[in-house]
Amino acid sequence: MRTIYIRKLRFEEARTKLERELHEAFMDGETYVEILHGIGEGVLRRMAIDYVTTSGFLKLVESDPMFRQNPGSTLVEILAPSKEYINRLKA
Repeated sequence: MRTIYIRKLRFEEARTKLERELHEAFMDGETYVEILHGIGEGVLRRMAIDYVTTSGFLKLVESDPMFRQNPGSTLVEILAPSKEYINRLKA
């Protein structure tokens, strides 16, 4: 699983990096990505969640309340075709 670190970045810098790396993960056929945004005031967390919910190929993963999840990260599922299909498109 790929981890995208946007913690301690400025808003625009973090959004650009998030967008670029999510598209790279999609093209690499990744299934899950963890976005590490930190806790702070929640600005980067809200930006990441807004981006995920408005993208057609991403879905927020709901955490199980029995397991404690890192509050400074968000888990995202990439709704993409199989890795083999993407490799055929790249060729």
